[in-house]
Amino acid sequence: MFPRHRLDSLTDGVFAVAMTLLVLEVRLPEGADPQTAQALIDQLYGLSPKFWPYVLSFAVLGVRWRELIKGRSSHGEVSRRVVNWGLAYLLLVTLVPFSTMVLGRYASLPPSIWLYTANLTGMAICAWRLSASLPRAERAQLGDGSVSLAVFLVSAALVVGLSFLHTAWACLAFALNGVTPAAERLFRSRAAKPA
Repeated sequence: MFPRHRLDSLTDGVFAVAMTLLVLEVRLPEGADPQTAQALIDQLYGLSPKFWPYVLSFAVLGVRWRELIKGRSSHGEVSRRVVNWGLAYLLLVTLVPFSTMVLGRYASLPPSIWLYTANLTGMAICAWRLSASLPRAERAQLGDGSVSLAVFLVSAALVVGLSFLHTAWACLAFALNGVTPAAERLFRSRAAKPA
């Protein structure tokens, strides 16, 4: 068994660093020297292809972190399985700044979208496995995460499919994850009804 507080501290630190590193890709080009207000506005506007992946990734990491801390219990120890899935999850969290950078630089190319989607899909699957590795009492408190995973996988499939049609709008399919709380409530209400 491993001390729970150590895993929690590592998790918070990795999320903090990954979320901070995201913004490093949002910068004016080397040698930028705007001489007028309009030139500066134009250069700042030119950052929008890098800014929206930053905002999207920050929001995704924020939601993933919030979901992860919701599962923290007062138990002092966790199993090796929880630690291993937690580390796999954190590995993928640390890759988000890289996949965001690739998406920000090459958003018009479908492979950048595929890489970003694969990174987020791996995180979703690891989070689901991490949740499944928790003790039964904690899983009952959290829910099994299958509805959230299903919604995410549908949105990821839509992102990849749309990337073949129109890369600029493909990642907007991730907004479908906004329906997750409603889908979970619907699923719980249907499961609670007697047959």
